[in-house]
Amino acid sequence: MGEMVEMSELGELMEYVKRVSDATNDTLERVLPAEAVYPPSIHKLMRYSSFAGGKRVRPCMVMAAYEACGGKFGDDKALKVAAAVEMLHTFSLIHDDLPCMDDDDFRRGKPTAHKAFNEALAVLGGDALCILAFEVLASVGRIDVISEIATALGTGGMIGGQVVDIESEGQKVDRATVEYIHMNKTAALIRASIRSGALLAGAAGDVLKNLSSYGNNVGLAFQVVDDILDEVSTTETLGKDAGSDLEKGKATWPSVVGIEKSKSYAQELIAKAWADIEFLGNKGKILKDLAEYIRVRIS
Repeated sequence: MGEMVEMSELGELMEYVKRVSDATNDTLERVLPAEAVYPPSIHKLMRYSSFAGGKRVRPCMVMAAYEACGGKFGDDKALKVAAAVEMLHTFSLIHDDLPCMDDDDFRRGKPTAHKAFNEALAVLGGDALCILAFEVLASVGRIDVISEIATALGTGGMIGGQVVDIESEGQKVDRATVEYIHMNKTAALIRASIRSGALLAGAAGDVLKNLSSYGNNVGLAFQVVDDILDEVSTTETLGKDAGSDLEKGKATWPSVVGIEKSKSYAQELIAKAWADIEFLGNKGKILKDLAEYIRVRIS
């Protein structure tokens, strides 16, 4: 699928990301309770965190996979799945930032939910976003998609990864443990986003298998890159507390193999992701560029 490209060559992708982001925001606006709805405090928090300026990577993955498998951009069911996935991602970030977890003060350049509101409301707001996301998914009427996303969030996915992440703080861990954390804490929901979009468009068999592999490779690369950026970037650049992984003794890829080997591994994962979707040809261009967008953040 060609040579690696630079960020300046990803203009078409940036336009696509904006289209998906705008459509996702419109859908979130529609499904989230208004701030004035009683009790207003929790609805303000849900909206504060949902509209805090995220990149909407997971909704882009849903929509790109949906289109690559024959779906049409802007389909209401696909947009609802995209919005639900973003709400679930936001719920995970709210809880991740809590004092009992990572205790972070900033997220996406703004005070974290427990700082802007309070800790109890942040717990409940995260819970509410998770529950509302499944209500929205239920309205789509696809049990396979609901099952896919629920599995990615449970103890065999995001929550399992978060448990091992917390239990590994300050411990000497091996490569396999870091890989487990990354694959579950981050890659699981990215893979589910890809698979959900593909399932919604009617994909099955080898198409689904290849897209699953793409999701795993891109999801792992995303977290490896995040680990690298935590060590080499500033809080202002990241929009969240830089250096916090190192400070807390987190199990990260750089802590196990170093920065340079981490960069090489990220490149290797993106190359594998490209190979996974080669069969799509031009229909896979956005998916290819999304993988490349993750890589160029550390080039």
